[in-house]
Amino acid sequence: MHQFKINGKAAFDGDVWQWHQDYGTWKADDDMPEARAMNLAVFIDEVNEFNGPLWFIPKSHKKGAIEARHDLTTTSYPLWVIDNDTIAKLVRQGGIVAPKGGPGSAIFFHGTLVHGSPPNMSPWDRQIIYVTYNAVSNAIRRFKRPDYIAHRDFTPIDAWEDDAVARAARRKAAAE
Repeated sequence: MHQFKINGKAAFDGDVWQWHQDYGTWKADDDMPEARAMNLAVFIDEVNEFNGPLWFIPKSHKKGAIEARHDLTTTSYPLWVIDNDTIAKLVRQGGIVAPKGGPGSAIFFHGTLVHGSPPNMSPWDRQIIYVTYNAVSNAIRRFKRPDYIAHRDFTPIDAWEDDAVARAARRKAAAE
């Protein structure tokens, strides 16, 4: 796991997130060798068209890493953002989609998928948990950002037996 974070957009004043690729930051700030990481986004609140949903540009991940500039001022989190001309070209080619869903809905997306999100001007909060998975062989090589942002433990996640959860539930039931 490369990152775990909660992205919250408070009702009425949630910040914009500029157009970017997550891999742009991972490459520039963390020296991640290749674009082999992916995100899992889990909706904590309902995500609708009004409360600052994610915007994706379909098929943009197929362009690989796109040139970006470092923006340190627009949001509270520094991003490597993509210029407007490039975004306009990508949108002409792939459009824009905004996945919506209730709490617990989830979506996986590649680290080079171009995405952003508008501000939240609605009366509804919007929180999303992100878990970024990366191959152990693709671990970051620069430790510029704090470890609570870019993890330093590259130990592989152990796989459990297929029935491990069911066996634990049976043991718990038998003990009660």
